[in-house]
Amino acid sequence: MLSGGKHTRKVIYIAEAAVVCLISILLLLNIFSAFSGSFSLVFLYSLYCIFSLILLYALKDRICRGSVLKRMIFVMAVAFAIRFPAVYFLNLTSKGDYAIYLSTARKIAGGTLSDSNKLYYGIFPHALNYPVFISFFYKLLGEKTWLPRIINLFFGVAEAGAGEYILEKFTGPRTGVLGGLAVALNPSIIIFTLLSGGEPVYSSIILCAVLIFAAGIDNEKPYPFMAVFGITSALGNFFRPTALILIISSVLVIFLCCDFKAVRKMLLIAVIVFSYAVTASVLGAVTSSVSGFRNPAYGFGWNLYIGANEESQGKWNEKDAELFDKIKNEYQDPSKVQENFFKQGIERYKKMGLRVIPHFKRKLSIWFDETYTAAVVTEWQTEYTRFKSAGLKQTFHIIVNSYNLFVVLGAAAAMLMLSLDRKNYGAVKILSYYMAGIIMLYMILETATRYKGAYYSVLTLLSVYGFRRIYHFARTGTGMFYKARNLFSRPGNEKP
Repeated sequence: MLSGGKHTRKVIYIAEAAVVCLISILLLLNIFSAFSGSFSLVFLYSLYCIFSLILLYALKDRICRGSVLKRMIFVMAVAFAIRFPAVYFLNLTSKGDYAIYLSTARKIAGGTLSDSNKLYYGIFPHALNYPVFISFFYKLLGEKTWLPRIINLFFGVAEAGAGEYILEKFTGPRTGVLGGLAVALNPSIIIFTLLSGGEPVYSSIILCAVLIFAAGIDNEKPYPFMAVFGITSALGNFFRPTALILIISSVLVIFLCCDFKAVRKMLLIAVIVFSYAVTASVLGAVTSSVSGFRNPAYGFGWNLYIGANEESQGKWNEKDAELFDKIKNEYQDPSKVQENFFKQGIERYKKMGLRVIPHFKRKLSIWFDETYTAAVVTEWQTEYTRFKSAGLKQTFHIIVNSYNLFVVLGAAAAMLMLSLDRKNYGAVKILSYYMAGIIMLYMILETATRYKGAYYSVLTLLSVYGFRRIYHFARTGTGMFYKARNLFSRPGNEKP
């Protein structure tokens, strides 16, 4: 699997084993909490989980010696082994937007979507698309409560596999496997797999789009790849209207980082933009056919208005929600409602003046907070008696937030280094541009901790890449870095 001596392999084995054990214990605690008295069932599941992880870990070296496809399969197997038992045993309560998504999906499947529902989704068409997606499976297989979680399970597995390929393509096998495993084992990503939301679907589609971009950027015939990339990005935008930032990021990578002739650059960009626009138009028509309204031109008007609220720190609040209901009932037109709030949002920011700087800072701290995913398990599931223990709650919060801290720090390092590096790192660079655009967008628009859920995998991959670059710097540096490098083997032909 990895080049280097005996000492290096031991260090890597210990580190990876520690991560696997930590996540295993975390999941086992969740599983234990889901049962009130069935000790035997919990015990059997525990044995299954431990045995599966040991088996996968034992086969790791053999698998990683093979092709990139085998490494992807290995990472996806780990992701599946972690997620499937949790999805199968943990029936997490759907609350808030997640409960609304399922209710709407059932109404669409049964043809009972009311006029008031249609008006709401006409204003927020992106919120309708995940229920439309789920309603297809409801019509096909029946309204099973477990369907959304099973769907998220497979998309979550795809996330990990795509992540492995992306990093391996432009860094090397070691970084690729570590990146894929980091996505597979990230507790926040796992938690969103257990919810009835579109975060895993969107995230996996975005990573698959980047995978296609990575495969095509150095190909002798890149145009078909770029067309599929544009189509896939539009599919992602169907579930969350931020995939357009990925298109902008791809244009920047081609224009700034690729050593192509100007004509070829323009053709590649034209193919991407055209395929994206056509697919987005078709999918937009699907949304309009369900809501009965044309998608509004000012799609972020309401979110801009909320994001400019100093008192609520850019978060949803009841006062603004009351105004929304008033404006919605007055206009009865999605485009006019969004346009009204867009203009009001601009005025809010104008009045804010220089106070916008601390406002953005507060919003960014909220967005990077990890309280939400921890609360999903420790507070939402009131029927689970295990997490009534303050100690377990605190432990869960510490583990999730600690993982998130390393992810954020590593991602920040990666984005900084990539911004100063004009080399063509292809897919890694597009991830950096994409994440930077997402962060800036949420600094302006409505913010919430859970909104980061759709971008965990990108942050995680950037984090692994960032720490890989830091390690490379330490290995090739002087002084204490020079001494530290002897603890690890050389990464062979891997790129920094």
